Amino acid sequence: MAAALHRHVDSARGRAFAGLARDLFGNVRLDFGTADEEKSRMISAMLGTCRLTRLEADRHVVFGDCVTAAPEDPDAIKLIVQTEGSASLTQGGLRAPVSRNAVVIYDPSRPYMLTNSTPVRQLLLQLPRHALPHAVVERLAQPFTARAEQDGMCRILLSLMDSTIHEIDHLDEARRLSVGQTMIGLVRTMIGADLQQARPVANPLYVLLHRIKDFIEINLERPDLTVTLIARRMGCSVRYVYRAFEVERLTPSDYIWDLRVQKAAAKLREGGGHAGEIAEIAFALGFSSSAHFSRAFRHRYGVSPSQWRKAGMS
Repeated sequence: MAAALHRHVDSARGRAFAGLARDLFGNVRLDFGTADEEKSRMISAMLGTCRLTRLEADRHVVFGDCVTAAPEDPDAIKLIVQTEGSASLTQGGLRAPVSRNAVVIYDPSRPYMLTNSTPVRQLLLQLPRHALPHAVVERLAQPFTARAEQDGMCRILLSLMDSTIHEIDHLDEARRLSVGQTMIGLVRTMIGADLQQARPVANPLYVLLHRIKDFIEINLERPDLTVTLIARRMGCSVRYVYRAFEVERLTPSDYIWDLRVQKAAAKLREGGGHAGEIAEIAFALGFSSSAHFSRAFRHRYGVSPSQWRKAGMS
């Protein structure tokens, strides 16, 4: 079974491999055919907003037809490099070989197929979509390849990925965050988004905050709308979600509950006052019970939901 080696490291082997792959990479389907799935193993770690993964497996095919099918699926750009074996990525009508001295960067939200025609060892890097300018993401309608012999940044990134995954158990959170930011800078440069030549880019935390708020707005009625779910969908760590909300001077959970109560207050003002209306509004906005809703409402507005509704109708 998949097990946490440390708080920031996940691992799996054998038949647990495919399950962890879906947890980390989204709605992917792995087909091992007649190959030995038991030879598979994986280790993965968060580096700030990035995720670095090392895997080895027998030959298999990865189908990414609808990777972000669910709100909790990670929304990230992906980079892959082969350290052993033979593989190719097909996407947007282009077939890109995956090799030892090159990185292939692609947008997994677009349908793709990764064919591992031999047993493989690979390093994969996921970085949040918001870390790259929109114009750069648009260029990834087809996979982008950078080769170490032609690009010094590619050589540095390959070396950094390899050394980091070997030392991951010995890196504290500050060092992991720093390494992740360095990797984002290298990827930006490789695909023509050098910060020194591009227009000023908004603070990634502000960009992330706006994306989180949009996600919360769309999923406000979900009872399971937690910080963990948000972090997985944004492709970052829980701590990074909290950091994004520091400018708001409240926690993500406080923001969710406050928004729910605000929307409930508006609905009560507009409602018809029929029996059971307060409970309907509470459950429709993700509250687990009428009592929980009433406590949160009174804390925010100083009156009960029914008193608020009567005041609006008078």
